[in-house]
Amino acid sequence: MSGIAGLVYTDGRSMTSGPLERMADATPHLGIDGIDRWQDGPAGLLRFALHTTPEAVGETQPHIDRASGDVILFDGRLDNRDALRAALGPDDPGPRVADGAIALTAHHRFGEALPQQLVGDYAFAIWQPRLRRLFAARSPVGMRPFLWTRQKGFFAFASEPSTLVRGLDLPRRLNEGAIGEHLAARFVTDTDTFWESIHRLPPGAALLLKDEDVRTWRWFEGPFEDQSHLSDAEHVEHFRTLFDQALIATTRCQGGVAAQLSGGLDSSAVVCRIDQLVRGGRIPGMVEAISARYPGEICDEGLWIAEVERQCDLQSAMVEGARFDEAAAARWCADTLHLPLRPNTAGTIEAMCRHMAGRGIRVALTGEGGDDWLAGSRAHWPDLLRRGRWGRLAREAGTVGAGWRHPPRAARALLAEALGPLVSKRRRERVLHPHLDFSHDMPAWLSPDWARRIDLADRWAAAPQPPPLEHFYQTQRYRVYSLARRHINMDNVFSYVSSQGMELRHPFHDLRLTRFLMGASGDMLRRGDSKKYLLREAARGVLPEKIRQRTTKANISAPIIDAVTQRLKARPFREMHGVRNGWVDPAVLETIQAEHLAWRQTGSGPPPMSAYAAVWNMVATDIWLEYAFAQ
Repeated sequence: MSGIAGLVYTDGRSMTSGPLERMADATPHLGIDGIDRWQDGPAGLLRFALHTTPEAVGETQPHIDRASGDVILFDGRLDNRDALRAALGPDDPGPRVADGAIALTAHHRFGEALPQQLVGDYAFAIWQPRLRRLFAARSPVGMRPFLWTRQKGFFAFASEPSTLVRGLDLPRRLNEGAIGEHLAARFVTDTDTFWESIHRLPPGAALLLKDEDVRTWRWFEGPFEDQSHLSDAEHVEHFRTLFDQALIATTRCQGGVAAQLSGGLDSSAVVCRIDQLVRGGRIPGMVEAISARYPGEICDEGLWIAEVERQCDLQSAMVEGARFDEAAAARWCADTLHLPLRPNTAGTIEAMCRHMAGRGIRVALTGEGGDDWLAGSRAHWPDLLRRGRWGRLAREAGTVGAGWRHPPRAARALLAEALGPLVSKRRRERVLHPHLDFSHDMPAWLSPDWARRIDLADRWAAAPQPPPLEHFYQTQRYRVYSLARRHINMDNVFSYVSSQGMELRHPFHDLRLTRFLMGASGDMLRRGDSKKYLLREAARGVLPEKIRQRTTKANISAPIIDAVTQRLKARPFREMHGVRNGWVDPAVLETIQAEHLAWRQTGSGPPPMSAYAAVWNMVATDIWLEYAFAQ
């Protein structure tokens, strides 16, 4: 991930270099390949360079169109370069130009419809000096952040919070509503940040600044083709074609490519299929597999990783995550204004980056998105009921559990999962918000008075809704594009990796693949009790059979429990900012911590059902408040 930032005066002033330098100085962790600066009239732009594609090496931004004077800052990667260049015809800027230059040329052709023409992972901003207008957009999954603020006399945007807060000396006021969602472990807002005056452009959204007016809208709304008419074999063929396309696109880079290999279904599919594509001459070189190990822990995946190593005849580079370094986490918060990385991520990501740096590798592929897109659900059952597909509905119910061998149970499943979402708002919300817990009204660890004061229940009720789509199951799946918790869990990870001069890429989030999955038949994603059925069928002959049939997942909460236990020795819950501010009941968190610590010490068995995310969110927020906010 590169970084971009900009400042536009809306009160008639001309830009000077001073504000841009302060914004650059406030972002010391980005720009490993240099910082580009540009100013003209009321506007100034910054680009923190990280070159990860062959065309990006040596480029400077912003790209400038000599005819119109328009300029673009482009953070990201285009995966449909050839198709886009062909669509531009005589205006094609050529095969060697960077992705941003192609996007700027395409903007002249398509205008505000530009994002609909792009496939890839990106955030961009186009300044049009003659019109005094700024146009910005993010890709549908939204891995590249775009933060913005409008203050008296100016508008500013940036990839990083520190660029705005520290670089522009913005007032440090908390957005307690967003913090409440985070502490409740039910984060739904796609526009708020923890800073009252800083907003987030949602994934698949666009922004237009004209004079002093700011308008945002969702450009990515479908429609999505219903693929349920396809046979099983046709589903598998389509998936294989699109997955190959995604792997080829995400391995376009300058230098070698690494891939995270956990031994799970998703990361193993990435590595094993790339191995076949390399052998077939469709990808120029094999990725270097990197695996995190937890020797002696229940979450260690060594046996599964070995299956991939044997099949692909490779030796994965093993990195062992270090224990959570609280001092380093504090420095990270202070320097970047991000939340600390989760302990089950921090140690392994840091070790992976060190290994990649030693090998001169800048790009790593992940299995991120496999669970979100492919695990499946029964959200298509209400559609089958509404459309009168009762025979098919009955057949699918017969594949769940004991099926019709236990008629009362199968009938209850039909009533609950086919009819229930159509007649019960509560059941409908639980189906359409599969990533949130709506099993009770308010978490027991939150102060009821504080929850009322910040209107937390109203915030949940007003959660962003997907666009009106034809099918119930598509409405549910669409939420993966703009999963609100993603920026809480991942923005700090992407920022850290970028600070080390590297970039993470996610083949399962390829737009062409996800568009197909938006319409895939529900029983191809989850057939009976088998999750990821489509991936498993497509991976016949690709994955080791032991992994293809794997149904377990590693529980990697142990590093988090260890880090929290370490933190609590020096700073008990009762001394944390959230408790002193009256936000949280420490007794409830102490009980949850005790349950999970007891499980951790036994080293086996299923973990407790209590929400441990609330415990880490409290600790992470306390570190953030201490070192990022209270400077």
